[in-house]
Amino acid sequence: YLATEGGGEVDGQNYSSQACQSKATTAWCNHGAVGGGKVEGQTYSSRECYIKALSEDPRSASAWCGLGTEGGGEVDGQSYSSKECFIKVLSANPRHTSAWCGLGAEGGGEVHG
Repeated sequence: YLATEGGGEVDGQNYSSQACQSKATTAWCNHGAVGGGKVEGQTYSSRECYIKALSEDPRSASAWCGLGTEGGGEVDGQSYSSKECFIKVLSANPRHTSAWCGLGAEGGGEVHG
């Protein structure tokens, strides 16, 4: 919520909107990495957690790699295969070793970037 409201204060600490967004993305990725979980009474799968992370930060390499590991999924109305998720990361950061491993496990592919 604070990310969309320009930031705010929590326990005496001020956070910018960007810092709040980063923390939300990280939290969703962490939930995804442990198999999903419950947030405010709603259960989320790993895939759903990574998609939520990408709704917070569409450039999150961790979220794209996680989504690739989960078999891909739909982000903002567009479907992505595992391979496409890994390629998306590598196009932005050709040194991302986890994405290279994921792409290799998917049989390889062409990376532009």
